[in-house]
Amino acid sequence: MFSHCLASPPALPPTSCSGVACRLSPNGTPLISSPFAASNTRRNHINYNGSACTVRFLNAVYHGLLVGLVPNTQKNGRLLLGVGRNISSERQEDNDEDDRDITVNTVQTTIGLSKEVLTIQRSLLNQIVERRELASSTKNSVGTKEKEPASYNRSNSSFSNLDGGNDGVLQRTNDSWTSSEYVQSTEGGIVDDVEESINGLEVEQSMADSLGLLREANLEQSQLTEQTTDYVQSTEAGVVNEVVEEPISGLEVEQSMADALGLTRETNLEQSQALDEQQEESMKEGILDSSPVANPNAMNVIVVAAECGLGDVVGELPKALARRGHRVMVVAPKYGNYSEPKGVGVLKRYKVDGQDMEVTYYHAYIDCVDFVFIDSPVFRHIENDIYGGNRRDILKRMVLLCRAAVEIPWHIPCGGVCYGDGNLVFIANDWHTSLLPVYLKAYYRDIGLMKYARSVLVIHNIAFQGRGPVDDFSLVNLPDHYLDLFKFYDPVGGEHFNIFAAGLKTADRVVTVSHGYAWELKTLEGGWGLHEIISENDWKFRGIVNGISTESWKPNSDVYLTSDGYTNYSVETLQAGKAQCKAALQRELGLPVRGDVPIIAFIGRLDYQKGVDLIAEARPWLVGQDLQIVMLGTGRRDLEDMIRGFESAHRDKARAWIGFSVKMAHRITAGADVLLMPSRFEPCGLNQLYAMMYGTVPVVHSVGGLRDTVQQFDPLNEVGLGWTFERAEANGMIQALQHCLDTYRNHKKSWERLQVRGMIQDLSWDNAAQRYEEVLIAAKYQW
Repeated sequence: MFSHCLASPPALPPTSCSGVACRLSPNGTPLISSPFAASNTRRNHINYNGSACTVRFLNAVYHGLLVGLVPNTQKNGRLLLGVGRNISSERQEDNDEDDRDITVNTVQTTIGLSKEVLTIQRSLLNQIVERRELASSTKNSVGTKEKEPASYNRSNSSFSNLDGGNDGVLQRTNDSWTSSEYVQSTEGGIVDDVEESINGLEVEQSMADSLGLLREANLEQSQLTEQTTDYVQSTEAGVVNEVVEEPISGLEVEQSMADALGLTRETNLEQSQALDEQQEESMKEGILDSSPVANPNAMNVIVVAAECGLGDVVGELPKALARRGHRVMVVAPKYGNYSEPKGVGVLKRYKVDGQDMEVTYYHAYIDCVDFVFIDSPVFRHIENDIYGGNRRDILKRMVLLCRAAVEIPWHIPCGGVCYGDGNLVFIANDWHTSLLPVYLKAYYRDIGLMKYARSVLVIHNIAFQGRGPVDDFSLVNLPDHYLDLFKFYDPVGGEHFNIFAAGLKTADRVVTVSHGYAWELKTLEGGWGLHEIISENDWKFRGIVNGISTESWKPNSDVYLTSDGYTNYSVETLQAGKAQCKAALQRELGLPVRGDVPIIAFIGRLDYQKGVDLIAEARPWLVGQDLQIVMLGTGRRDLEDMIRGFESAHRDKARAWIGFSVKMAHRITAGADVLLMPSRFEPCGLNQLYAMMYGTVPVVHSVGGLRDTVQQFDPLNEVGLGWTFERAEANGMIQALQHCLDTYRNHKKSWERLQVRGMIQDLSWDNAAQRYEEVLIAAKYQW
């Protein structure tokens, strides 16, 4: 760093001086004559008359700052603080009595440069810590994913937490440490002053103490007692810009910094070791900071749904958006007596179908998300049949839900603060909440309120549209001119009242749960009568594939694989782990335990939409193959009887589990080799995602989200994730299964690589949340 010359240096022979900052007097003494030097000598109350000065420069001239004085009881003298090579100073006798005074400005100037030194020291120490963490994470990490260095704050130090900007810090470039704009110098070599933002007596005191400066009431008695070593090396032109070619040893730099600033080596070592131990312990335990990240596009997001399980969009997407830095709320009816939510003391009344309906609100904060439940008599005790009742009762519940939800940002203080109507986006789901964008427009935006609030409508299943007679418009309590938004005509139903149609027209953006489904909605077959409206509003449509909960569906931590002979496994232990789960599944279901026979699984609703009838049609081919088939689900009675009969006739090959069990769904996914999904209609689909996470290869009908998520296997280029068939026919399904089983039996290496490709995908909601964020931003800036 800088050198404080506390005693007269050894005498050096005078040398000639050249440069713009000084000149020689007639007797050979170098004199300071630049305006910069003159201003600094005046600032420090040193006599300067433009032609003579008591400060002499020896052994080559250096253009530096005069920053302090050292008083002496026997002699008067001044100290020049220099930076660079071959710099020395000499105390010159002076009989001027005024030179005995040490002014406040002198000490303040010294402290100012000391702050600069401390800032650079802090930057160096932070870079050392980051470099250690980078080296440690590289050594201990298994994958190749980069990890951002953690930011550490050094406590018990005499400098504050400053941003490591480009000025005055060391930057890492090509594995070397380069000083970036440490001291700006001109062609003449004059070093510019660096302004610091640290102020306050306490900081100055700590700065002074770290340099050995004793701040007393009488500054005349202060004395500089610290000696430092030259740290910055200048070039011959006087430019201070050091490049350290070799990686800096953390301990050596900490030692030199401590020596330069009067800090004890022990203190620095203890701090450094404490940081290392804390970082290493965190990495061992796998502790990750779950706090929301800083996001310049952070918004207030309110997700509204009639239930909290719509394809996990309501359950998992809000958490993922919160992890991205957004403030997120989920609004849903309060169907039962939930333990976590607490009443907020707000009561509202809304008129629905001529009746005044009272509404209260309950709030819970879970996983960084605000959950607000709307309580009203019309929602109670229907948790097991939330879409039950006649058509008018269902419509009344949805009207009340949407009217109450659109006003929540004004009335419900979550964490003591309401969301407000600025920078706000509502996310509505399916027809149940399609009235929300209509109410937002009719009640507020049309009269100049909530001008900056936006709405996004998510389509999970367009087959259900909230249809009814045109007279149902009287229940929604909207101005008459809004009737045209709801009127819809189709060749089958004629003119009718359609809530989904009004929502599609009014929402600022529309999202579907896959790219393939977004394309299908524009077709006559896939749009269910709304294809023309969707095509007209194509500019605001986007398909985003749903994510899955990697906490619940992860083979190396699945709680359902820890007993009954099952085991957790990962990519590294895939073959052994999956073989053990397969044997455990065969034992649990009473099938012959054979490791060489492939297990084909079906998990889903027993419905025509899911293509279960195709399995029944392919039954003769299936029983003729050396395989086992396991089916789990409930639904249509005739299809339930079909799979029961399959099991009864072929007990050595088939098992049917009527009903649904979460535990069995996990265990079948882990133990099966192939997942069969012959769905005729699948907006997104989750089972194929779960299967790939567990190393189970999907065979699917190429429709909707299945088209997006399962790429056809190409044996020549070794790409793809499974097998697909284009038409919902038994022959196409059988052909895809034949190719799949041939690879399973005869091409083991290709099969194993196929499994691994499926397992290493990023199928998390964090990935999907990034796509949703792009939609929210687009809606925000739409006018």
